[in-house]
Amino acid sequence: MRTLVALALVLTGASLLAAQNTARTTTAPAPALPPLSQTCPMHPDIVESKPGTCPLCKMNLVPVRLDASWMCPVHAVVIEREAGTCRLCGRALVPVDVSLTWSCRGEVNAEFLEPGVCRDGSPRIGKRTLRPHGNHNPQHGGQFFMAPDTWHHLEGTLPRERLFRLHVYDDYARALPAAALAAIDGRVVTRQRFDAATRATIEDQAFALKPSKDGKALEATIARPPLPAAISVKVRFKPDAPEYRFDFTFRELTREPSGQPRRPTAPGAREPAPRTSVAAAAPAEAAPAYTAPSEPLPGTMAELIADLGKRRDDVRALVQKGDFGAIWVPAFQAKDVAVALEPHVDHLPEQARSHARPALADVVRTAWQLDAVGDTGNADEVGKAFTQFTEAVSRLLYAFSATP
Repeated sequence: MRTLVALALVLTGASLLAAQNTARTTTAPAPALPPLSQTCPMHPDIVESKPGTCPLCKMNLVPVRLDASWMCPVHAVVIEREAGTCRLCGRALVPVDVSLTWSCRGEVNAEFLEPGVCRDGSPRIGKRTLRPHGNHNPQHGGQFFMAPDTWHHLEGTLPRERLFRLHVYDDYARALPAAALAAIDGRVVTRQRFDAATRATIEDQAFALKPSKDGKALEATIARPPLPAAISVKVRFKPDAPEYRFDFTFRELTREPSGQPRRPTAPGAREPAPRTSVAAAAPAEAAPAYTAPSEPLPGTMAELIADLGKRRDDVRALVQKGDFGAIWVPAFQAKDVAVALEPHVDHLPEQARSHARPALADVVRTAWQLDAVGDTGNADEVGKAFTQFTEAVSRLLYAFSATP
């Protein structure tokens, strides 16, 4: 009898456990993965939503699953799932772009783009890997740009009134070694003018960049600039390499970030995510994504047209301010608005359609150009791209003004 009672209790307990597991499965479904994107094997900064070819080298794009993580600006080995502070130095973690992959123990060179089960029945192991160009965060409180060679990255700082410091990184935002820094030929230009007669730029004040005493940066003692300060840096990474120009705008002196943990701004507050993060959450072994709030697109054609003009004005304000690193936000918003206007082109008069279609394509193309030149920090190139962008937007707006 006691055996039967014990068996009944075991069966009852097993039934309850099964019911609990069923309830958990029902109430907590597995989170969705971030969507697959397409990227160039040679130019990882090229990311598209559909298969195709790279606009730079024409190679076939390959699938990648992108997400956002949080990394220590000093210790790149520290990549966390959530915002916080570095466990090694206490610095605030910064948002970075990572690729999500899964692997199996003992299976060499076997990487998957989705979770699953390995041959031995064990679950695949999730991994978050920093991508090239996935970290465009300043490490010393300055302005961060990418060189046109798409490998070097630079951060300019103005820690004191007469001291300019240039930090140089690779494509993973890792500081270059002292020997590589010493091979760079560069100068800081604080005053220059364009001579119309010779059509050449004349540098009235230029100061050579030299390695700092600790070998971690390049420095120049410059004339005391009035704030806000516009400073150009011209560098040649190798003797046979082209010279690149970077334009920095400092509203105030820069400050080295503190190593002390930051206090949260509000209960549950989250930092904005990097530009290529996605909204969906990854499974437990990959980390949840964090995204900056996005504005929904307007619903009517008239609202879309008005919004396109606003995005153009937002880009203009950032160009005038010298905040080139932020141009991509309203530029890409304008691109999205233009794409949303595409279905409305068919409702335009025939002559307006012939103007609207190429103008729409030019808005999308020049928005990408603004993103690219904004990263490089060259004021002349930004100005040229902005002129082309505004012309394309104006042509598109004019074509839609013919709508009755």
